[in-house]
Amino acid sequence: MHPTAATTTHLVAVRGEIDGETIVSTAKHYIGVPYVLGGTTPRAFDCSGFVRYVFAQHGILLPRTAHEQAALGEAPNPGDTLQAGDLLFFYGGQGAQHIAMYVGGDTIIHASSTRHRVRLDVLTRTGARRTWFNERLIAVRRVLPLDGFVYVPARAGEPTMSLLPTGARVW
Repeated sequence: MHPTAATTTHLVAVRGEIDGETIVSTAKHYIGVPYVLGGTTPRAFDCSGFVRYVFAQHGILLPRTAHEQAALGEAPNPGDTLQAGDLLFFYGGQGAQHIAMYVGGDTIIHASSTRHRVRLDVLTRTGARRTWFNERLIAVRRVLPLDGFVYVPARAGEPTMSLLPTGARVW
């Protein structure tokens, strides 16, 4: 749950298992945020800054670059179905140069340098019109589930958290 400009919601951080659906839900809140190379905040993201920021919202700290992030987690077995929250890495001339998160239904979310914003895109397409992503996918990493923090509305009288609690998972 994320507060909007019209309402103020006090949230409490609760330790729990973070799965791909939770990460994807958080990521979708940033659709439309502008792309800027080196961007690491909701004012502007680059691809790895976006992924890092979304995971950090749940107390999971990732390295900064797509190249460093590609060393995390486990590679699913060939033929395994992609899962929400899987990290997908794309070749851009020098190894992993772009990262996206799998949403489900052949869809990814990423900070797009060509469309200049965080957006959803189709991962694959069959036939003659294969996507850029389909042609350049070089690695998939599964890092979830992990312990992290979920945010729930505070009940009257409960202390609220304005900052991410200590104890975050660091890779």
